[in-house]
Amino acid sequence: MSVPKLLYFDIPGKAEAIRLCFTYAGIPFEDYRFKDREEFLAMKTSGKLVFGQVPALEVEDVILTQSTAILRYVAKLKAESALYPADPILAARVDAICDQESDAFMGLRVAKYKGRFGFKFLEDDKFKEQLDDTLANLNSEVIPRHLDALVAALKAGGTDWLAGTKGPSIADFCWAPVLKGIHEGKFTGDAKVLDAFPDLVAFLHKFYTLPAIAEYYKDTPETIDFSAKGRA
Repeated sequence: MSVPKLLYFDIPGKAEAIRLCFTYAGIPFEDYRFKDREEFLAMKTSGKLVFGQVPALEVEDVILTQSTAILRYVAKLKAESALYPADPILAARVDAICDQESDAFMGLRVAKYKGRFGFKFLEDDKFKEQLDDTLANLNSEVIPRHLDALVAALKAGGTDWLAGTKGPSIADFCWAPVLKGIHEGKFTGDAKVLDAFPDLVAFLHKFYTLPAIAEYYKDTPETIDFSAKGRA
């Protein structure tokens, strides 16, 4: 089988979890990053992307889409990596944690990418105050509520991993880049959101110090520091 080709922009975004999953499992892949938006639009217009979205994974003559589906595919390529449990109950718990990530940030993604969700009219400056209030509410109430639930799931699982697996699963790969983005103030716009969740900061430290993950980022200019001191 040829090397899978991951298609995305030259940013972490939704593809970062997949890149890290390939890396952790030791599976060779081509990390293809569009040269510009026009290249992506040309592929979208061609009809190759089933839902007109990326990330997409080109495997032989098939293009897979939807990030969580791709994560499951990658995990199943190397069963010994234990990234997706064989036990159906545990697998369902992993799936639930992945789905919860979508629920937790649905409002934020609509507010950030208004046109994509049919709210392009909100880009008008007259709605700026309402949007600012919405983002403040998401950071102060909605997202913390979901993070509380994630901490509860982490503690209930009885391990260091979000779905209660013995080692990292695709659920951890799904959440880690998003939480990292929050902690760095690059996703929600409020880097202090995680200050109230030391268990999640500890999870991030454990995840990003996994040898394969640390090696992946060794040449990254920015230092990955999940302490409050490191962000100050």
